[in-house]
Amino acid sequence: MKVSVLGGGNEIGASCLHIQFDESSILIDAGMRMQGEDGLPMLGMLEELSKPDSILVTHAHADHIGALPVVHTLYPDVPVYATPPTADLMQLMMKDSYKILLEQSRANQALMPYTEEQMNQLLMDVRVLPANGVLKIGDLTITAYRAGHIVGAVMFMIEAGGERLLVTGDLSFRGGRTIPGAKVTEGTRPDVVVMESTYGNRLHTDRNTEEKRLAEHVAETVTNGGFALIPAFALGRAQEVLLILQDYMEKGLIPSFPIYVDGLVTPVSRIYRNYPHYLKGPVAHRIRTNGDAFLTEGRCIPVSAKERDTIIEGKPACIVASSGMLTGGASAWYAKHLVKDEKNAIYLTGYQDEESPGKKLLALAAGDESTIDIDGTSYDVNCRVDKFGLSAHADASEMTRFLETLDPTYTLLVHGDDDARTALEDKIHPRFHPVLTENGETYPFEKRKEGKGVTGKRYKRNREQERLRSYIGHVLLYQKDTDNTLKFGLCQNVHPKMATFYCDTPKGKLDKVASAMVLDTLGPWSLPIDDFSEAAKDVLTFSRPYLKNIDWDVLPDYIMSLQEIFQKLQVTDEAQQFAIALALQSIPDTQKHVDREGRSGYKLNKDITFQLSNLALPIQAVKMNANHAMDAVRDYFAGNTHFLKCGVKENGTENEYLLLSFDFPGSITKVDQRQITADIKQQTGWDAVISDSVRHEAFQPLLTSLMEQHVGMPSVHIQDGVVMTKEAKPENSRRIRDAFKQTTGFQLVFSEESSGVGVSDTYGEEALYMAGSDVAPMENNQAIAVAKQYGEDYGVSIYKTSMKNQSGQPLMELHFISPEVAARYSEMMQTLSKEIGMAVTYAKTPKQNEIIRITNEWLPDNWGQTGNPSVHMDKAEVSVKVAEKPDGDEFENARSGIEAETGYTLRLK
Repeated sequence: MKVSVLGGGNEIGASCLHIQFDESSILIDAGMRMQGEDGLPMLGMLEELSKPDSILVTHAHADHIGALPVVHTLYPDVPVYATPPTADLMQLMMKDSYKILLEQSRANQALMPYTEEQMNQLLMDVRVLPANGVLKIGDLTITAYRAGHIVGAVMFMIEAGGERLLVTGDLSFRGGRTIPGAKVTEGTRPDVVVMESTYGNRLHTDRNTEEKRLAEHVAETVTNGGFALIPAFALGRAQEVLLILQDYMEKGLIPSFPIYVDGLVTPVSRIYRNYPHYLKGPVAHRIRTNGDAFLTEGRCIPVSAKERDTIIEGKPACIVASSGMLTGGASAWYAKHLVKDEKNAIYLTGYQDEESPGKKLLALAAGDESTIDIDGTSYDVNCRVDKFGLSAHADASEMTRFLETLDPTYTLLVHGDDDARTALEDKIHPRFHPVLTENGETYPFEKRKEGKGVTGKRYKRNREQERLRSYIGHVLLYQKDTDNTLKFGLCQNVHPKMATFYCDTPKGKLDKVASAMVLDTLGPWSLPIDDFSEAAKDVLTFSRPYLKNIDWDVLPDYIMSLQEIFQKLQVTDEAQQFAIALALQSIPDTQKHVDREGRSGYKLNKDITFQLSNLALPIQAVKMNANHAMDAVRDYFAGNTHFLKCGVKENGTENEYLLLSFDFPGSITKVDQRQITADIKQQTGWDAVISDSVRHEAFQPLLTSLMEQHVGMPSVHIQDGVVMTKEAKPENSRRIRDAFKQTTGFQLVFSEESSGVGVSDTYGEEALYMAGSDVAPMENNQAIAVAKQYGEDYGVSIYKTSMKNQSGQPLMELHFISPEVAARYSEMMQTLSKEIGMAVTYAKTPKQNEIIRITNEWLPDNWGQTGNPSVHMDKAEVSVKVAEKPDGDEFENARSGIEAETGYTLRLK
């Protein structure tokens, strides 16, 4: 293993490390120096080093990312990885840095280190680390651990060939008010630790004391009529300051006053707001309840450059502005206008570079200086100046204790000035072999034998509590005792002793979840919380779209975890993963397994995958709830003037369907009906049936419109599909009749036609069979007896025979098992009509109970039928849910038998 220090070794700034293992190498960070002409790391060393397989970013401060556009230009095909918050913050920080660099280059008549195009290309190509924090690069296994410092900051453990290296990046164990401190994992025991040493020569003052001092000093300045300027690093420190001041106001410890937020602080704070699951519990709670914790309405007011004059001419206030060292930006502008007035104050809260204006301000406070240079101009300083210890870096004591926990063989000290590194080296135990690194040097390490571990009393680990804590930041799938509904929550915290998780719900509320209620974990969530909310809401509303194309058959028949199932299915979309987790909860309990560690597993045999593929299990949200479904139907028919309403028709819990009502359902063709019901099934998960009920009162206004004159209420004969009007037949009757038929599906008959035109002319050949005019009608009972005999002779069941009177002429209606069967006996009905001397027609509705009975008789027991068959009149289908997929011969035998007796097609679910 070799560690080459290209920058940030014996300095703070331009951090850049090249790590070489046997077969693979990586580059960690590529920052810029805050001051001086040479801002870049020693990138020329890269010519002598192996090409990196990957570039890793610890966090988004400029001294760690500023030179990445240059490196990316050298290696455009090498992937750059960062955590999601870091990737988002880089978009802001780099574009802001570019503006500052451009101004400095123009002022100094110097070349820019990179072009805007190169910067934009880098930002487009940044990739986010996997949610579980583990990355495989060649023979390297890279694990990211929380580093504290700022949101999204991580340290990297790199393993290959039996060697382990930990690069800390910038560390903070206390974390401050915004984020948790660094995550210390025991038992990792790296061979080499590359550790920052910013504050290696000091111990932090009590944080509470410093926060109290700052709040009281700011309040005193504003109360006395002055402005309190706090130059703060936009990323990290500014958010801490905003929380401190607001907290002291809310508790009544200081009077309220406006806080103006300027510069890069505002957009950075908004990115923090998008990642509450990376922040501390109280801050996440404030974001959840108030929508923000930093830029709160009426207290912390974001302002722009054009408002600055108005602010300093207005009432006294606090101003939090970037940058933290007064090297430019909003804070430098305010400082120029405030330093001369003794009522004002400048309060520094972070590290000050030796050449920065902020460092000279500190010298002025000590009496060593009387003026300050800002942007090349010297200013007399009369305002108050003070410094407060709100560091986001570990101090000497914390770093030495950290090394005791890690127990490394070697320790390389970077990211600190000579005094800090030397002092820290003296404090580190010799067994950790501390080394003061230098820029431009390479440090080789030979493989060592495994050590014997830590001596002395060992910490007794509570594995169950550690398991519960490991779920923080994970998406949990759970079910409350009081509700059968499955829910998703993003775990923000845990009470280990009470075995209770505190989860953000998709609606932004906090839910307490007992560990026994957790069914599974979908793994860590690293994207913005808004993405979690959107994915969870979508799936819990309607899971079908995410499940319909999943190839469940690729899953092997052995116990797998949820994550293994995702990998086998090659599913990376978060919402689709949510839907899969939801679907798996519907399989029988006998196919679910929980190991001793509480981890869930699923064993999916062919029967289960068949049911999952056909969505035949009771999967939550596989169809929308009724209200959402009806809303979707209304949207589907928006603009369709014939659509009236939709409702839920209850025919047993499993057979609920949507009933669609139109003014004239007869105008919808069979093809259109199939398309409509298919579309609604796709969009809502519901079966839909088109009601055959006609809106009688709609005929009159339609006729009035077509005939262009007032028309009285017509006579409607639903069973026969005829509407008779008392109006005389106009010259354009054919056009009117055609338009009426197309709009309503009904035949229009004018007054003179009702008596003078034959019935067959009125009703059409397809549904009505006419007797000859020379045959006198039989007596009704005699005609019915003849019809029954015809049924026996032709071998078809006629369930009922009814007599009607239409237009003064007798009409016989035969009831077959279905209209589809009736259509097979047109010749019989025509012959019957001639014998009985009257028109014959057939009923348009099927005998559903008979179809169900016959279907049940044809289904073999070994299919594992569940529930009764469902009759779909619009499709002439009968559907059946089965547990076992039948073989082809069995299915064909049942299908042909059912169709022969009922006229309906068999469909399996």
